[in-house]
Amino acid sequence: MQRVPEPELMQNLDQVKAYAEADFNESDDQLLSRIQEYLCDNSKIPDSTSLIIDIGCGPGNLTERISGNWPTSKVIGLDGSEAMLCIARDRQKQKNKRSTALNIQYLNLNISLIGNEIGALEKRADLIVSNSFFHHMHNSSNFWKALKLFSHKGSVHFHRDLRRPSSQDEVVALQKKYLTNSPTVLIDDYLASLQAAFTVDEVKDQLRSEGLDHLRVYEVEDRYLEVVGIF
Repeated sequence: MQRVPEPELMQNLDQVKAYAEADFNESDDQLLSRIQEYLCDNSKIPDSTSLIIDIGCGPGNLTERISGNWPTSKVIGLDGSEAMLCIARDRQKQKNKRSTALNIQYLNLNISLIGNEIGALEKRADLIVSNSFFHHMHNSSNFWKALKLFSHKGSVHFHRDLRRPSSQDEVVALQKKYLTNSPTVLIDDYLASLQAAFTVDEVKDQLRSEGLDHLRVYEVEDRYLEVVGIF
């Protein structure tokens, strides 16, 4: 099945509201657990000197979990959608009122521009993660270039995304399996995301082209791929 790109930035207010209200707790907890396991296996536990970046953070679901898990580390959530970041910042304010302040900074940065050396962060990150973001890129090279700008020797990478099914029938089957009773806007977006996603072989080719083939690509379950490694 041919790839069909979708918009890079999620600015539609109905989309933003649906994502902010959706329950992604199970998948977010699973992803955080896999990140923790990889860090432990490689003796790369974040500490008070560490910088962690969550690329395409959206409303901050995973960013908040990362901050809570490594509360002494600085955590930066990046997203090109100011509408998403407004929700993330508001959620942070509400949590800070109820409990210990989360050490998070949210920045509006377009990864496509960062990939062209615009808006790079001052400090290189020790851990760089993303969740269901990579498939939004129209030019995949911009994503890998951004990772290089964010990384130093020893930076840990853990990126999870959907992987593109082989047929339209499989796209529909996955939607019915995982989002049967979800709002229409989320179902439509999920179908579009599956069609916009990359295959494992495509990602491997991209990594080779960018000189990043020391990062590894894995199929996970029936719908994900993960790009994992140390820079």
